[in-house]
Amino acid sequence: MKFSGSLSKGDKEKATYEIIGVPFDGNAFKKGAREGPKAIREASRRLETFLWHKKLELSDLLYYDCGDIKLEHKTLLKEENIAEFDTARKKVFIGGDHSISYPIVKYLFEQGEVARVIVIDAHADFRDSYKNNKFSNACVMRRIAELVGFENIIEIGVRSSSADESALLNQIRVYGAEMLREEGVQEVLDEIGKGEGKTYLSVDIDVLDPSIARGVENPEPCGLSLECLLSLIRWIIGKENVFGSDVVELNPRLDSANGITSINASRLIFEILACYWERDNRSSHTFSF
Repeated sequence: MKFSGSLSKGDKEKATYEIIGVPFDGNAFKKGAREGPKAIREASRRLETFLWHKKLELSDLLYYDCGDIKLEHKTLLKEENIAEFDTARKKVFIGGDHSISYPIVKYLFEQGEVARVIVIDAHADFRDSYKNNKFSNACVMRRIAELVGFENIIEIGVRSSSADESALLNQIRVYGAEMLREEGVQEVLDEIGKGEGKTYLSVDIDVLDPSIARGVENPEPCGLSLECLLSLIRWIIGKENVFGSDVVELNPRLDSANGITSINASRLIFEILACYWERDNRSSHTFSF
């Protein structure tokens, strides 16, 4: 099953954007995120591809669902798994646990396609090691910061970290969930400003409040609303030169009966694709936040 609105295999060369599933949870403590890509694709079929607020038909955007990277779920995702895909097209990767972001960013960074990384996440993910695993999903932003430079990392929506992580977070830019609530989304976005160079955007679905995102490994109270998260995505892709993005940490084994976390993850991918298109066609389209 392909993501709703995807071009057919016969028309894939027409694609401007690609969707790639990464069914990997080898670095997660609670397994099940490897089933995320399948659940998100299924949920996308329950949503209209016509975005009401943008009056935009997504199937006109020319994107192709490439299917899943072929992995055994206990095998470490490596850069060579990403190298098989054309870097000429903007991408959305569907996870999978959050550790998938590191090899993706590493490959794109080494290709000169990433200079800055913005993550929207409930957790800092800045541990040096977790349960003797330096590539745990709890360590992913630490590894990425060491790769691209601490000064090139922005974390948004954070509301949880260890004491050791907290001591290091003054080396990066952090805009916590409480700050978003107290100062407002637009105030925070204005402070972030526009970065130079290409940006990678990673969205951990657990940044949402558990009331609308139950299907995650580590639910964290007092999260963002879906409306707030969509506003962040619109602004970031509208202002930044986002080359690639991911939506990670959906664990359908933990989701509610109606699959609301999968549905919300699909809706986020719809928004990312629409924002890609709006930015690329800005001269003929009025961008709306």
